[in-house]
Amino acid sequence: MSEEDAGRVLREATGTQWSLLTCMQYLSGKEALAAIGRLSADWSEDGMTRESLESATKVAAFAVANAHPKGTPLCASNLAKQYRGRDALDG
Repeated sequence: MSEEDAGRVLREATGTQWSLLTCMQYLSGKEALAAIGRLSADWSEDGMTRESLESATKVAAFAVANAHPKGTPLCASNLAKQYRGRDALDG
């Protein structure tokens, strides 16, 4: 999926205020983490599980912590701070 495709899907699902970057910033933030934490362990919807959402938060946190070419974090979430400067293969 390209960034343009992802943006289109987000806009269709949630409105024009979302972009791929704002989605990743939100997903790695405390509000999303709290919402995911409230899901039951066996929750699933449209093929997504709680475990897959938790994995997505880590990917999002890594991306916003390390993706800027100048090394500047793209958000200040606590989860992103944990991934700041780490190599993608560090886990």
